[in-house]
Amino acid sequence: MVTYNVGTSDERNLEYSKKFNREQVLRRLIKEKNPVIFDVGANDGLSLQEFKSWWSGSIVHCFEPQEECLSLMKKRMRDLSISDVILNKVAVGDKTEKNVKFFSHELTTGLSGFNKININSVDSIRIDELKKESNNKLEEHYSKLNHERFVDILRLDEYMNNAGINHVDLLKIDTQGYEPEVISGLGERLSDVNVIVTELMLYDYYERSMSFSDIELYLLSAGFKLYDISSISKNPMNGRTDWVDVIYVRNEN
Repeated sequence: MVTYNVGTSDERNLEYSKKFNREQVLRRLIKEKNPVIFDVGANDGLSLQEFKSWWSGSIVHCFEPQEECLSLMKKRMRDLSISDVILNKVAVGDKTEKNVKFFSHELTTGLSGFNKININSVDSIRIDELKKESNNKLEEHYSKLNHERFVDILRLDEYMNNAGINHVDLLKIDTQGYEPEVISGLGERLSDVNVIVTELMLYDYYERSMSFSDIELYLLSAGFKLYDISSISKNPMNGRTDWVDVIYVRNEN
């Protein structure tokens, strides 16, 4: 009988790290030279900058409801001479509607979204530290969280139909626990998306935490399969996994 030495998990992971990073995996999956990309939760444009460095001829549709983020994104585009970008000052979800409550925080714009930060979180390292220091510092921290504003939301299937977009090569979602609504808002147009990169918040930092089943409810029936868990954030306080970045690919690819 022939046996094969496939190596231990550590050995295989080391070999993987020599050959692949997120860019290399995505470029392997996306064959188009000038792909159509949807960047949902574009924030200050860092992911846009990445995409443009990987595919200089890509057409990127950015969706970001925060005005301060759009200003930073526009500056980044000017500084780096980035073109072929469509900026949409709007959030994305499963309903097209105006003036929906949205929560921002003084800590960073990257934490903002439709879900409140959980002030009773047992997984938040910062809250745990402040509880051990003083009530005043904890209350000061709480005062920086969950500021209400109102934003408009659109469905991606309506956007694609109105813009005459036939397909999306890459859909990136970073919406702090609103990923199921973003995917649901594609409706039948989900079958016109090839690759999805999304974040999944598994811990209780927000009042809503996620699981794989929340997004696979839509993805599996549309012909997607999990291709890669591209990054994992571990909690050094209690040993759990806080969040993961995952890549799903439609079976036809």
